[in-house]
Amino acid sequence: MNIYEKKLIKIFNECDKHILRINSATKKMSNFMELYEDKFINLSEDEIEHIDQFLFRFSKLQDAMGQKLFKTMLVYLNEDIESKAFIDILNIMEKLYLIEDVNDWKELREDRNELANNYDDDPEGTSKAINKLYNKKDVLINIYQTIKANYENR
Repeated sequence: MNIYEKKLIKIFNECDKHILRINSATKKMSNFMELYEDKFINLSEDEIEHIDQFLFRFSKLQDAMGQKLFKTMLVYLNEDIESKAFIDILNIMEKLYLIEDVNDWKELREDRNELANNYDDDPEGTSKAINKLYNKKDVLINIYQTIKANYENR
């Protein structure tokens, strides 16, 4: 086992933990989703905690993938990524069938940024942004699972 395999296993373990927490939170959130402005304003403390857990773990998973997993996987596959822009890294991943569509990743980032710009200041915008991420969690998890399966099948 080389150093990149060890790094990948560590990253996979980290991502798996985030996914467990995302799934736990979304199961609890299913009782009160889909959000709209009035519903958002009147959320209970427990409901807010479930949303916070979901958003935190979604962000952590996305960061772990974008900052660690993508690059480590490509280096493991002997791809030259030194001094490549992130969009180039995404394009290489798409070419290698590690990501089905680069636009999926871009949209997830845009949706997360939209939430960061709205959170707490705009209940209607925040509700819409949370709904988007809630409904797209499987897209994020599927990207991860595709990469992990690619590694496991080597």
